[in-house]
Formats: sequence, structure tokens, C-alpha cells
Amino acid sequence: MKNEPMYDLELEELIRSVRTVFNSVSQNYRQKLIYKLLNAIKTGDRNEFYWNVARALNANIDNPAVSKVSGIISRLAILSAKDFEKVAHAVIFGIMSAGGGKNE
Repeated sequence: MKNEPMYDLELEELIRSVRTVFNSVSQNYRQKLIYKLLNAIKTGDRNEFYWNVARALNANIDNPAVSKVSGIISRLAILSAKDFEKVAHAVIFGIMSAGGGKNE
């Protein structure tokens, strides 16, 4: 397992990168996505969670931060439910902290 400080730094970088990706996305879209992601976490459905994240990232593929987010997620070894929840919540926090976009 990775040492905790490095793991935490990667989670912080994930939040910043996700925020950058979703800054130009409408608030309405972000709210719907967050709802879907929270439901996936609640049911423990990792496949549904990552499918929704991948779909949202693919819709913003022209943003250079997308490859950074994908790289961070793939580097984080998700071995336990606790690790999955940490990464999932980091993604959600990044989306929630994004601003701008349409309908704001």
C-alpha cells in the first residue's frame, strides 16, 4: 500500500484536476452527475461509478486535465472499499467545487 502522505497528495491533485475539467460544465449537469455518483457509492457499484466518470470525462476530452484525471485514477490502487470511497469522494468534491459553466 502507498504511504499515506503521498496517497493524500494524489487525492488532493485529483480534486484540483477534476475541478479544472468541470469548470466549464453547467451546474445542472454537475448536479445530475453527482447524484448518479453518490448513488453508485451508496450501492458500492464501482463499475457504475467509473462508467459515469469515464463518460463525463469523455464528454470533455478536449480539456487537457482529462488525461491527468484519468492518470491519477489509474495510479491509485483501489484495493479496499475504504480506498474506493476516498477516491470517489475526491472526484465528487472536485465536481462540487467547480464553478463557471452555463446556467450559473
